[in-house]
Amino acid sequence: MKVTTIAMGDVRFPYRLGTSCVDEIVDRLADLDASRYLVVADTTVAGLYGHDLVRRIRGTAGPADLLLHQGGEEHKGLGTLTELVESALRLGADRRSVVVALGGGITGNIAGLMAALMFRGIRLVHVPTTIVAMLDSVLSLKQAVNSSVGKNLVGTFYQPVEVLADTEFLRTLSRREIRSGLCEVVKNALAIRPSMIDRLAGLLPLDERYDDEAMRWIIDESIAAKAQVTENDVHERGQGLVLEYGHTVGHALEHAARGEVSHGAAVGLGMLAEAEIARRLGLAGDDMVQLHRELIGRVGIDLEFPSHVSADDVRFRLRYDNKRGYLSDAGDGYVIVLLKAPGVPLQSEGLPLTVADPAVVDAVVSEFAHPATAAAIGRRTPVG
Repeated sequence: MKVTTIAMGDVRFPYRLGTSCVDEIVDRLADLDASRYLVVADTTVAGLYGHDLVRRIRGTAGPADLLLHQGGEEHKGLGTLTELVESALRLGADRRSVVVALGGGITGNIAGLMAALMFRGIRLVHVPTTIVAMLDSVLSLKQAVNSSVGKNLVGTFYQPVEVLADTEFLRTLSRREIRSGLCEVVKNALAIRPSMIDRLAGLLPLDERYDDEAMRWIIDESIAAKAQVTENDVHERGQGLVLEYGHTVGHALEHAARGEVSHGAAVGLGMLAEAEIARRLGLAGDDMVQLHRELIGRVGIDLEFPSHVSADDVRFRLRYDNKRGYLSDAGDGYVIVLLKAPGVPLQSEGLPLTVADPAVVDAVVSEFAHPATAAAIGRRTPVG
């Protein structure tokens, strides 16, 4: 497995990436000499990999238990967290136990917060099984669950002891999940690392028959992109906020869609909407909107909101975005990441944020929510 040291401020942890390397993953877990391994997975991942991983850990490392939760954003809440913690304690978890987050970003966040809270902090290992998790969520110290009004509003910062990633796990992803992950890759290219754009455009679209070498390049480049803005910003409250590109509109859409839109697809649509917002505010040109449309279109997601999502619901959730309060003079405007060129975010008060006129944001959201007006911004739905 290739080892990359993830550095954020004083935080350091290894990220090990390989292909067909489950035996090595188990050996690394065994080296932690835990009293008990608490493998957290959703019911789908448990069937694919969880039971096998627990069996292997028991045979090599020691006591291991599989803790299950239901998949989907609607289950990423305090209720699920409480159930998992209570189960772990009843099974005999103690301060020497290790939480193993096996799955995507939702599982990683729930298990990460669980590890942070149990005994005021026990060891956490991420074993990501989705593209989004491998190149985005496990590279952040942010661990959070949702509230009834918005995403990731209840949480803390907590680091893993290491990340163990196997690209073979991605073989069972649906095209929907692969596209979700690739939208985050596009975000990294547009917002942070424009040097990725040409090669990435040539690789897209990818499906479940992806080339492992190409996938490792995508993950490596995304790790480099994230390191570029978080190495000196461990809590992502400075220049690391650029990672929120596409997430203001995207999170509101994802929450309003109630599971119908994946996280990455919501971010992809959020980026396209936010590029249009920047254009209308006179902060970016038509070429930026076109670049967004081309890259996000190549991923293969639908470039409009689902028909059941109301613009009013998205706008309501925009008011609870987690970037509120970063700028001192936002007034009633939306605090948002906007780009004036690839890799060049607008800056306010030393942060990669700007205040967007709510009338402009609301108008763009309305157009994305109503396909009949798609021609106003030249959108189309790609084939496949």
